[in-house]
Amino acid sequence: MLQKSVLIVAGVLLAVTSFAQFNCVYLQQPELTIGYVDSCAQFWLPSWDDDLGGFYTDVSREGVPTGTSKDMITQSRNAYGLVRAYQMTGEMTYLNAARDALDWMVEHAWDSNYGGYYNDLDNNGDPINPFADKTAFYQHYALLGLASYVQATGDTTMWQRLIEGYAWLDEHMWDDREGLEGYYDNVNYDGDFPNGKSFNATVDAITTHVLLLQLQTLEPAYTDRLEQLAAQIQDHLVASMQDQAIGFAEEYTSNWFVRGSETMTIMGHVLKSAWCLGRVARVTGDYSLLDDAATLFYDVWDYGYDHVYGGPYKDYNRLTGEMLLWGNPDTTKAWWQMEQAVMAGLELNGLLDGPDPLTMADESMDFFMTHFVDREYGEVYADRTRYGALAWNEVKGGDGKAGYHSIETGYYTYLYTNLFVHQQAVTLHFHHDAQNEDHLFRMRPIAAQHGSIRITSILLNGDPVPESNYDDDSVWLLAGQGGHLEVTFEPFPTAVREIVSVQPAGFELAAAYPNPFNGTTQLRFTLQRPETVSVAVYNMMGQRVATVPQTTYTAGIHQMPLTFDGIASGQYAAVLSVEDGTARYVRLTLIR
Repeated sequence: MLQKSVLIVAGVLLAVTSFAQFNCVYLQQPELTIGYVDSCAQFWLPSWDDDLGGFYTDVSREGVPTGTSKDMITQSRNAYGLVRAYQMTGEMTYLNAARDALDWMVEHAWDSNYGGYYNDLDNNGDPINPFADKTAFYQHYALLGLASYVQATGDTTMWQRLIEGYAWLDEHMWDDREGLEGYYDNVNYDGDFPNGKSFNATVDAITTHVLLLQLQTLEPAYTDRLEQLAAQIQDHLVASMQDQAIGFAEEYTSNWFVRGSETMTIMGHVLKSAWCLGRVARVTGDYSLLDDAATLFYDVWDYGYDHVYGGPYKDYNRLTGEMLLWGNPDTTKAWWQMEQAVMAGLELNGLLDGPDPLTMADESMDFFMTHFVDREYGEVYADRTRYGALAWNEVKGGDGKAGYHSIETGYYTYLYTNLFVHQQAVTLHFHHDAQNEDHLFRMRPIAAQHGSIRITSILLNGDPVPESNYDDDSVWLLAGQGGHLEVTFEPFPTAVREIVSVQPAGFELAAAYPNPFNGTTQLRFTLQRPETVSVAVYNMMGQRVATVPQTTYTAGIHQMPLTFDGIASGQYAAVLSVEDGTARYVRLTLIR
């Protein structure tokens, strides 16, 4: 389906794909996901209770509440979706609605006696069973909306709530026994008697809060926790695959022994684990994780994927390999499992040996947008048959369904396809309230090594922020300065980053002028002593497109002309090097 060529640039393997041959128009033109996300967010707003607060859990195809439950997980998942919708559209209605949902969630679902979150809440927001066990699944997902809100706003109140929930998890549900580390699956209502381990307790911790905390803070503690969770995926989930016909064991004892009574394996869980290993690899630089990511990904590709109509199948008996149909005469596919296929394929693009992961992403996204999206009422259906027909019902909200997976599919498709596949810029919206002192606001939208995704422009309340006030992923805001931030990010290739990783004291590359430019520009630099200088120009895929022969300069201020003949319009990096190997770069924008 996809035509691909491979080239080596500065020791980095790059896959160059013919994007026009994508089947899915949303991968050809990822900006289309903005409208899709906007329609999903619009769907959920009417399910808010204007009188008592809270989003209703049970919602019909048309968006009408059909019950009185207002589960905690519904509030957190809808808040997450609305935050991402705000970031893609800039519509403050969504961010305000997310804030309302999180305020209501904390007020009603946080257990003020014992800590942790209740999940089952009635119409008034009262816990239906305050003495029920507390599971890692719900405690993780309670932090999802909070973490995304902090990421988009830097809000200090939400930060305190997020850390309070994380600290409770760490105290009551983290097993720190050497060799048995991991989140327990459940505890009593009071946080005692921890029991069990599972896929949900492990992998969902990465996606709901630990990764977002690491991206927001860069603190070693969260990096360490990510590495621990990745090791548990490897040492237990992946390690169990040798004994299965398909997938992995999902339920374990507290000591990580497989629970033989649970034999179901879920293709979305296998793909989600592969996606998470890819994300951790990008953040930590530990690309040895990709071997196990490939094992997970290709297990679904070989045994649990529909190669005729596209997308992963749903559930299997892990021991026999038999597909579980749950009374449906046809095979089924689930909306959230389709997301994992798209995300794993986009995340692992260019990182795995074997059939191109983009094929899975392309086919799954095409099926999803064709058969899951409700063009009449908005949002997406939960389940479809293999062929895209009705599976069970057409309700849009329920115990496990809210605005999370549907909107996240659009959000990460927009980011991954632009940044990882097309190698082009994206724009996101942030809102940061003014503070009483100067401070740094970090904005890292995706899992990537520091410096590989860079901010190239910021508008604060519509006015440009000087480039000197921001760096790769942060902006320095002065006391009293705040409001709406429109931030553009672009990929910065590993090949160039490796060249400029050493920052020298011997010279300074000040700027290029003019920039943007049409054909010719000047590099301005200062030398502290006589140096032999060379320049190489790279495109945003890391390919060297031009060089300037070595020239010896005296100490002082210099200008070097650069003429771009036969080079297309676009973003480039000019890397200026001296004899000892140290280098600096400047971004260039060529406009024909």
